[in-house]
Amino acid sequence: MSIPNFTTQTKFNDLIVNWKKSKQGLSWNNLKLYSLLDLSMNQLSGKIPASLGSLKALKLLNISHNIFSGMISTSLGDLENLESLDLSYNNLSGSIPQSLSNLQQLTILDVSNNKLTGKIPVGSQMDTMNNPKFYANNSGLCGMQIQVPCLEDLPPTEPPKVKSKETWFLWEGVGIGYAVGFFVAVGILYISGYFVPAKPPNYRRQQRRQRI
Repeated sequence: MSIPNFTTQTKFNDLIVNWKKSKQGLSWNNLKLYSLLDLSMNQLSGKIPASLGSLKALKLLNISHNIFSGMISTSLGDLENLESLDLSYNNLSGSIPQSLSNLQQLTILDVSNNKLTGKIPVGSQMDTMNNPKFYANNSGLCGMQIQVPCLEDLPPTEPPKVKSKETWFLWEGVGIGYAVGFFVAVGILYISGYFVPAKPPNYRRQQRRQRI
């Protein structure tokens, strides 16, 4: 069962609907809706109709405990007088639309027990929607409201520095170069007579005996 399209000519009072699994629907001829619309627990399916956004006088909208699927309609951000929005216990997926930050009067937003993902919108009243239980049991929500950082908000991490084989060979070459240079320098100094090897003690004794 799905919700019929609403029109801007619909008048508003209060309406709580419970079809209790029956096949009956609503008659939209001269229908008066209050500022409260409760369609919860009626096994309603399909996508949330965009025409709900035309019910400008709504202050409370409850479509929880149904089997709505798809994404949350961005048109719900047009409900300028809305104070409470309950979308919990459905099969809604995708992200919470940024348009909900337009709801200046909103004090309660419950999207728990769905399949929502992505960053929770910020700005205006959305910054005050920080009760974790209203976002619980979703596929992957993140945001400052539930103190779960989003990947796009994390600082970039530098990859670990790994010494490459080229670096190792470079330092090895430098070490060998220093060693070769040292021995070459010593050899040059020896040849030039800068270093004179010491005479052994036996040689000195023989020299003394010859003099005597």
